[in-house]
Amino acid sequence: AWEAADISKEEFSHHTIKEIHEQSSTVKTALNQDKEEFEKFVKELLSGKNIFITGSGSSFHIALIFKKMLTKFVKSQVQAFLSSESEEYRELMNENSILIPISQSGETADLLEVIRNLKDKGVTILSIYNTIGSSLSRVSDISLNLNCGPEIGVAATKSFTSQLAIVYKIIFELGKVKDGNEKIEELSKQIKEIISNEKSLHEIIELLNESNDVYFLGRSIHHPIALEGALKLKELAYIHAEGMAAGEIKHGTLALVEEGTPAIIINPKDESYEDTMNNAIEMKARGARIIGISSENNEVYDYWIKIPKVDNILYPLIELIPLQLLAYYTAIRRKNNPDYPRNLAKSVTVK
Repeated sequence: AWEAADISKEEFSHHTIKEIHEQSSTVKTALNQDKEEFEKFVKELLSGKNIFITGSGSSFHIALIFKKMLTKFVKSQVQAFLSSESEEYRELMNENSILIPISQSGETADLLEVIRNLKDKGVTILSIYNTIGSSLSRVSDISLNLNCGPEIGVAATKSFTSQLAIVYKIIFELGKVKDGNEKIEELSKQIKEIISNEKSLHEIIELLNESNDVYFLGRSIHHPIALEGALKLKELAYIHAEGMAAGEIKHGTLALVEEGTPAIIINPKDESYEDTMNNAIEMKARGARIIGISSENNEVYDYWIKIPKVDNILYPLIELIPLQLLAYYTAIRRKNNPDYPRNLAKSVTVK
């Protein structure tokens, strides 16, 4: 196992910011999969068996993205669920089912318990994990490793984007996209570009630092990124943050919006752009300060975080990077230790 003490922070103040920077290279190393193992993994997805994807925390957000993308390419049913809420899903699984557990540590207690129960029922286990020699790797039929090296910061950063890069590799294979690897190589440059513009986030960090509540809104494949952005702000900055599907704000959340409430709108120019913009307008009308993460500016935004224009499917990875930076620098502004947030553990080995 990796020991935190053995891993240098190099020129960085914390492991977390080092790991955010490393993502420009780790999204590429995630693509280095054993050819045979990877082909077997993809072949299983096309076998017609029902597919269940599970994870906890950030890994669950990857499960949601994977589900949204996978349903376009397979004829079988695809479901995503939290590992800690597995009971009703276990009943649905049998020898005609595939379970895809996603985990950074490969030691999550909830996850391992689910798998042990299902192996006996003949369920095929296809896992995505980071820690070599982990319990998860040993109980899986086929597994893909993140290849991102040790992640010391408790909050997932590079492990999340490596998981997402593997999801893209799978989707590109299913969709017979010839230049998939090149697209990820290009993303790598764009991640560097976003990180090099981090000084432009200063005003937004001040706004978040003064706030008790922050809302993250996204539709479709941007919804799980809203959840992930909110989780990062909670973990690192200790600010109450809520990630939600943008269309749900009318069902309760608008009652909480006051003058100055920050709302981070994840809204690149794709098919969900107009609807999400309408939700931003509704928030703004109630006094919210709108922070737009988008490939283009709009007068609705009080603050605009520019992201490069990419293929629609690739936006989740690109739009997440500024959210990680916001959480990290807000934590620093509040004098929190971003590597070891209070009350949290890197690997949750108890139920």
